[in-house]
Amino acid sequence: MASMLSVQDLYVSYGAIKAVLGISFDINEGEIVTLIGANGAGKSTTLNTVSGLLKPESGNVEYRGEQLVGIKPHRIVGKGLALCPEGRRVFTEMSVAENLEMGGYTRTDAENVETLKKVFERFPRLKERVSQVAGTLSGGEQQMLAMWSRPHVQARPSHA
Repeated sequence: MASMLSVQDLYVSYGAIKAVLGISFDINEGEIVTLIGANGAGKSTTLNTVSGLLKPESGNVEYRGEQLVGIKPHRIVGKGLALCPEGRRVFTEMSVAENLEMGGYTRTDAENVETLKKVFERFPRLKERVSQVAGTLSGGEQQMLAMWSRPHVQARPSHA
């Protein structure tokens, strides 16, 4: 079985500063994987490169068998892969429902209906608070919302 996400021998630099030195990993469907390391170890740089926000010096990134290096970030999101960084980036003055609606702008109405069903199955707390202003949610609730209010919501976490 081919990996869902494959990163092979990735090197990334910021000018003369070498940030990532040959990282390789494979992630299969349904796996949960973490990158652990000290500040400055290259975790964010690796994820930003996988997401297309940074260009590697060398190496390969494939998602579901498709080469990602050189593809613009919005095209990568369209393939179903998106970065949802820590920091609870939600529209704080808008409701939970409005945040989720904003994340659906790249999808059809039918896809949005299916997405809301998945969101509320995985995070019933958001369904309870669907009319609440996002800025009044707890930090954890805001992070739940941030995960699903991005334009990737057809994101394919097959196992929650």
